[in-house]
Amino acid sequence: MNIRNHYSGMARLYIHQSILYTIILTIVVLPCLKKTHIFPVIGTGIFILASIVYYFFRYLYFSFKVNALPRPHFAKQQGSVYFLIMPSPVSAYHWKLFSSNGICKFSIVAVTGKEKKSKIKATNSKKARVLRVMDHEKNMTCLAFKEKHSFHLYTEGNELLFSAKKQNKREFYGSNGLDRYQYKKMAYNFVVTKNGRKIMTISQGLMPTRLQKLFYASTPVVTFDSNIKDYERHFCLALFFR
Repeated sequence: MNIRNHYSGMARLYIHQSILYTIILTIVVLPCLKKTHIFPVIGTGIFILASIVYYFFRYLYFSFKVNALPRPHFAKQQGSVYFLIMPSPVSAYHWKLFSSNGICKFSIVAVTGKEKKSKIKATNSKKARVLRVMDHEKNMTCLAFKEKHSFHLYTEGNELLFSAKKQNKREFYGSNGLDRYQYKKMAYNFVVTKNGRKIMTISQGLMPTRLQKLFYASTPVVTFDSNIKDYERHFCLALFFR
């Protein structure tokens, strides 16, 4: 997937929302207004009309964004800096990390329902939040299990890759007992350290002008340490997506 696909999907989503609300307004609300003028019906009509206008303008925005985008290319990415696209509140889109050339490198999605229960049972885990972290470049998928006092990372085949014990609210120790992981949350920053060295930073501010053609102006920037291990990268991302 690339950033153009993402914006195209968002445009389709918002036009579908506009059509749905228009149908509700036409079939349900307007006939009720002809029979009664009680305040709840009028208020509902105003709310739905405002929603139609909002979703339609969002559709126009994303349609324009798709047409204005430079075409993403698969040039080799230098460094470990990515741009985080959060899911829309009206969509089931995953969190996605894009490179500066517009190519999706990582996806993160919460595992729910029957699949979550089966994964917890297969790994003998306790009550946990389960996240699937996908590395598209390396074609690698991991499952992160976030329990109350521990963290476990498994392959899709239920093979344990990494585990850590929670020492306090924001501190973990790796299974080797030597590596200490800490994270700090600030207003516009999220930092994970390993033995005092930063291995991941997520910061939010004003995007450089040259990148605003591809991303929102306030898109969070994710930076990984050049020596970070694959399982640590997945661990850090899972810590952020609570």
